Amino acid sequence: MISISHPKVRFIHMFFFWFESKIKIGILFVFVLFNYKIGVANQLSDIAKNILPHEAAYELDLEDVVSGSQLVHADGFMSYNWKRRCDGWTIEQRLFLELTYPENKTIKFKAVSVTWESEDGLRFRFNISRGANGEETEKYVGEAILDGPGGPGRVYYENPKGKEVLLDRGTMFPSHHTLLLLKRALNVTRFNRQLVFDGVGPAGSAAVTAIFFPKQKAMKLKKLVKGYDPKPVYPVKLSFFPSAGVDLKADILPDAEVKVFYQANGIAPVLYLNFSELKFRGEMIAFAALERPVC
Repeated sequence: MISISHPKVRFIHMFFFWFESKIKIGILFVFVLFNYKIGVANQLSDIAKNILPHEAAYELDLEDVVSGSQLVHADGFMSYNWKRRCDGWTIEQRLFLELTYPENKTIKFKAVSVTWESEDGLRFRFNISRGANGEETEKYVGEAILDGPGGPGRVYYENPKGKEVLLDRGTMFPSHHTLLLLKRALNVTRFNRQLVFDGVGPAGSAAVTAIFFPKQKAMKLKKLVKGYDPKPVYPVKLSFFPSAGVDLKADILPDAEVKVFYQANGIAPVLYLNFSELKFRGEMIAFAALERPVC
């Protein structure tokens, strides 16, 4: 089993791949989700005003691998674009991983996610694809709609065509959860768990837990990144559990874990990805602020 700000935002959305060694690889787009209980949206408005729309690139370096693994080398790259619109938020994320095994056997993974989330957090459109060695293996396209704040809701897929999935009460979507995470981090909350839907598969809601750590001083990156303004960070450890109506209280292990170092403006300069067998460190190598829309 493999244990994704997003960075971001997730970050908080996950991409999984199966390959010949039976390792399940995922990436968490750590701008994850938001608790749509009545009144929460208004409570998050001040946090949303402080978010800096931006695009960033991350270099993924292998930190650790379990004993006995045949992996010779692994590295990767991730890009992230979080844009404010008058009607909501858009997120575009791309992940590339290259794993090398004995006899120069190389597996190259690619995952792309393009999503839109409405201002009120009740609608979520997604177009997600993933594949290996140049071949697309999975694609999910559709729209999820909540009946109201707090759900429940339903997912309508264009691909797989005609598929529908029910979303449990309390289900949330990606961008607003990041706002909730930031709010709770700033308020020194210690723990949170939610049901989330991010569109990365054919199942419904999945449980995500968050553990918040004390505020830390601004992080220094290994390389100078033009446009990046270092500020204090609020570490959050996210654990992503299986989908398909799993009980939040069930005693099960997470599929994946990520630790994200968020600034109060939503920027995550550093993150750690834990896939059990493989552990990566992601560090920002490029950054650009994006303009806010005039609505």
